[in-house]
Amino acid sequence: MTRQEKGLLAAVVVLTISVLVLGGLIGYRGLQPARDNGETGADSTDEESRAAAIIGDDTISEQEWVEELKKRYGKNTLLEMLNRKAIALEAKSRGIQVTQQEIQERLKKQMEGYVSEEAYYEEMQNQFGLSRDDLIVEAMYRISLEKIAVLGISIDDKQVDRYIKEHLDEYNSLKQMDLAWITVDNKSEAEDILDRLESGGDFAELAHTYSTDEFTRDNGGSLGWTDESDPFLPDTVMETARTLNVGESAGPVEVPDGYVIVYVRDIRTENTESPQEIRQEVRRELALQQAGPLDDLEQSLRSKYGAQITTDFPSS
Repeated sequence: MTRQEKGLLAAVVVLTISVLVLGGLIGYRGLQPARDNGETGADSTDEESRAAAIIGDDTISEQEWVEELKKRYGKNTLLEMLNRKAIALEAKSRGIQVTQQEIQERLKKQMEGYVSEEAYYEEMQNQFGLSRDDLIVEAMYRISLEKIAVLGISIDDKQVDRYIKEHLDEYNSLKQMDLAWITVDNKSEAEDILDRLESGGDFAELAHTYSTDEFTRDNGGSLGWTDESDPFLPDTVMETARTLNVGESAGPVEVPDGYVIVYVRDIRTENTESPQEIRQEVRRELALQQAGPLDDLEQSLRSKYGAQITTDFPSS
């Protein structure tokens, strides 16, 4: 698994937990006793029977919705809430603080694999319903938990050096290219299109007009971001692309079904961490390995601060 894949996997796990917590909180808040503000018992009954959703002639009441949320997520949500209380108490007692820089660095790692910061936040909002503030709160919690976990654990330079040497391929920079192509049936047609490009023709327009690839021609021939060693594109195409700079095109490149003109729209390097940042990250990972499961730490801190769940939950 690459560093990018590990970063994305960790983000998904964290965000999935967050979704359960946030979803459950809706139900939990609905279970709180009514405040003494002059409401009558009838008002409370009306609140419980009020429709939360309607479909056809049927309704789903607020109370039905709340009970379903409580049944599905209630206990996990309470445990997550207790975890956050326990970690906050332990961090305060230990003088542990989380800086804005640490939060931004954590979010930056979670953004690996996204074309931009805005694309990351938009995806988290659309797919998980999580705002920037939600992500910041989750990052702060995870950092605090990890800092508590690694207290008293020391990782020396030799351990860091050995780990980097054993996992060297994970820390090599990976070149990625934003590629587009035009596919045609014969070489002479490809050469004619190249002449048009050299005369100032627009690649996207030419792809739309002449490309035989029905999957890319309506999108200007775009293949999207690809690794420089992408195994799903012909070797001849990737070999040519690796010789090009941004904004350059080349061909004709022979492929099994005809000929290709390849165009490099942009280039980026995935791993932008400095050697110092890499060593810091390795040191953190090694310390966490020695610390043991974070779930166990959460459980022990709940016990330390006397956490109790004093409500019952409906059976599944």
